[in-house]
Amino acid sequence: MAYSWGLNNLGPGDVVLVTELEHHSNFVPWQYMANRTGADFRMLPLDENGELELGALDETVAGGTVKVVATNLVSNSLGTINPVEKLAAWAHERGAIYVCDAAQAAPHRPLDVQALGADFVAVSAHKMCGPSGVGFLWGKTELLEAMEPFLMGGHMIRKVGFETTTWGELPHKFEAGTAPAAEAIGYLNAVGLDAIAQHEHDLVAYALERLADVPGITLYGPPPERRAGIVSFNVEGIHPHDVAQVLDWEGIAIRAGHHCCQPLMAKLGVAATNRASFYLYTIPEEIDRLVDGLHKARQVFG
Repeated sequence: MAYSWGLNNLGPGDVVLVTELEHHSNFVPWQYMANRTGADFRMLPLDENGELELGALDETVAGGTVKVVATNLVSNSLGTINPVEKLAAWAHERGAIYVCDAAQAAPHRPLDVQALGADFVAVSAHKMCGPSGVGFLWGKTELLEAMEPFLMGGHMIRKVGFETTTWGELPHKFEAGTAPAAEAIGYLNAVGLDAIAQHEHDLVAYALERLADVPGITLYGPPPERRAGIVSFNVEGIHPHDVAQVLDWEGIAIRAGHHCCQPLMAKLGVAATNRASFYLYTIPEEIDRLVDGLHKARQVFG
């Protein structure tokens, strides 16, 4: 989408605005397109709680014409829940489009693309207990109709001739080839996204409370009422990969690394963090085991 829209709508003097919270998937495509078209690529900074500095919006884009604002709804690294309705309204007031990466939000809370005010919303199925390689991009009709297709093949055409080919109606215009219908069928509604969101909120509040008792720990991100079920942290003197290895011995799976968010790691002043993620299947006793495992890691590494 960044390629198809950006190639025809960006140029010198324009500004593409992302944030320091972005996953590389909502960072690199816009960076590439800005470089290719001569547009400026800029980042909205974070505050000390890992939340966006909305007061710096105007200053960050000063001197250029903002054309794209692209942010996530929920940070995959810190769990920060961003005020995307405000961001979309700010973008639209300046004639820009707003692109929402909702991959980390869709599995954890009800998602109403109309209410978000976004022009494009992207979601990945593997975050929703679905298969890999499947997702969706929702876009406003008028924008999709104005865009050129970026994949060619069967199913996306209306008529093919030697002189010219015409494209199919939406959404077929952007769905070249055989659609992965079997992979796209899945269900979370039986549990209920409201119930999942409440369960995660309870878990993250409990985890922040328990983890705060671990000596030498640094917790990153906002308070529980403004974050999803994710806690990133570091333990003083122990590399995240070593922490993850000790926890693996104890049967606790976390992720250690930069989480495809290297600009965010630079902002935090670290190369990597530990990240514990919670979902509908997580129980409080597993958080207790996580805390016990961190105490063991401190014992192992002295």
